[in-house]
Amino acid sequence: MSAALAGVCGYLGLGVLGLVLGQGKILALFALAGGIASLTVWAPGFPESLVGSLPFGVAVAGDPWALGIWGLALTLHLAVLVQGWLKDGLYHSLITVLVGTCLAGGISRDLFNLYVVLELSSLLSVVLVAKEGRSAAVWAALRYLLLAGVGMTLYLFGLGLVYGRTGVLAITSLSQTDFSEPSLRVGVGLLLSGAAVKAGVFLLGLWLPPAHGQAPTEISALLSGVVVKLGIVTLARIAEAFPIEPVLLSLGILTGFGGLVYALWERDLKILLGHHTVSQLGYMLIGLGLGAWEAALFYTVAHGLFKALLFLSAGMAVEAKGARTLAELKGGLPRPVVLGLALGTWAIVGLPPLVGFAGKNALSFASPTWAKALLQGLSLGTAVSFAKLFPLCKPEKGGSLGGIPFLAAGVVALGILGFFLFPGLLHPISWLEAFSLAFGGYGVHLFLGPRMRTLPRITFDWAVLWALISAFGLAFGLLLGTCWI
Repeated sequence: MSAALAGVCGYLGLGVLGLVLGQGKILALFALAGGIASLTVWAPGFPESLVGSLPFGVAVAGDPWALGIWGLALTLHLAVLVQGWLKDGLYHSLITVLVGTCLAGGISRDLFNLYVVLELSSLLSVVLVAKEGRSAAVWAALRYLLLAGVGMTLYLFGLGLVYGRTGVLAITSLSQTDFSEPSLRVGVGLLLSGAAVKAGVFLLGLWLPPAHGQAPTEISALLSGVVVKLGIVTLARIAEAFPIEPVLLSLGILTGFGGLVYALWERDLKILLGHHTVSQLGYMLIGLGLGAWEAALFYTVAHGLFKALLFLSAGMAVEAKGARTLAELKGGLPRPVVLGLALGTWAIVGLPPLVGFAGKNALSFASPTWAKALLQGLSLGTAVSFAKLFPLCKPEKGGSLGGIPFLAAGVVALGILGFFLFPGLLHPISWLEAFSLAFGGYGVHLFLGPRMRTLPRITFDWAVLWALISAFGLAFGLLLGTCWI
């Protein structure tokens, strides 16, 4: 535990020191080195312990979720550090503090501490999204700030109800409480709503696509790759404490297909990837809802790697061409950008031997027949949507590698590791299904592509309204009890 806490404190302390001294770039390197050293010391884990004494001690643990989030956050920080090396010290200091909050969230097993981490990460993300000063980015950041505020308010009200009823906030202690109390059920519903807003769950987190799409290149990769995962970790912790698997399963199905519908018609490359971040959250929530914890965690880390690769490559493409739409980005892209887009597309549609193939099949192995059919439907829709990127994969000039090699290596390495973790991946049927869905998606795109038009964007007022309606629905559904549990 001490090594993990040292890693977190090192990141937060060096990040703040960088803000004061203006040496954020060098201090970010020291923080990254310290984080890697810390993970090396405390891996493969440590049991749940208290930081401080009762009744105010914070429960932390080095469990598989902590390992996954730390490995993902440190890998992405390395890639982002290399990609944005020429940026100013303030930029690197803010990123260092943001990564430190992700590390703290990974080991936390206390609902209030998770609230602090979620709130801090939201504020830092808003600043980083708006830092360049572009009007579209500032408006996206403002939407993020206001909707995140709604989500965290819901979470805080839920926290009060849960604590008022149980007197504890540690996950292990909460898992032993009686879930039949109406006030406790409403509190859990509000906790779920707040965490779902932060995670970007469909109808609750409609801030996500514009915020990720308008953010600077490195920030888009970091937000979609690891910051959003704090919401997933929080939902997983809540599911450890309370029997809410049917709720997560329902949210996963809605999120997967809701995000996919918008992605199918989107023409702005980075906004398209933002909608797919929403859709891909559906896989993770379905895994949690089915009780397939190992597969859900694996896909969470897998998505963090290949979506960061896609956002990094897409941002470099936009910078190279000075345009954002798919039609304007056709041809003439640097070779490293095309490689990143191609490898990321290969991974997200689930082709072997990359990490997306391992993650999707791991979830499929743990699913009943009906759930497997849903996952295959999501995979087919993903392939249809990403077929739009094929015209972009025609390199005509060289370019800098940036952080692409680090993320590409992670996508390949974790995919190979998946074959050892899930032996069923070697079965020919799994390969046949993967290629069939990918080529089938391309065929559907050829037929439907010319007929697809961009759907109307969801305005801010409707985003807030849907978040509040969905939060009420979750709380009321859990209050009724029999509707969900």
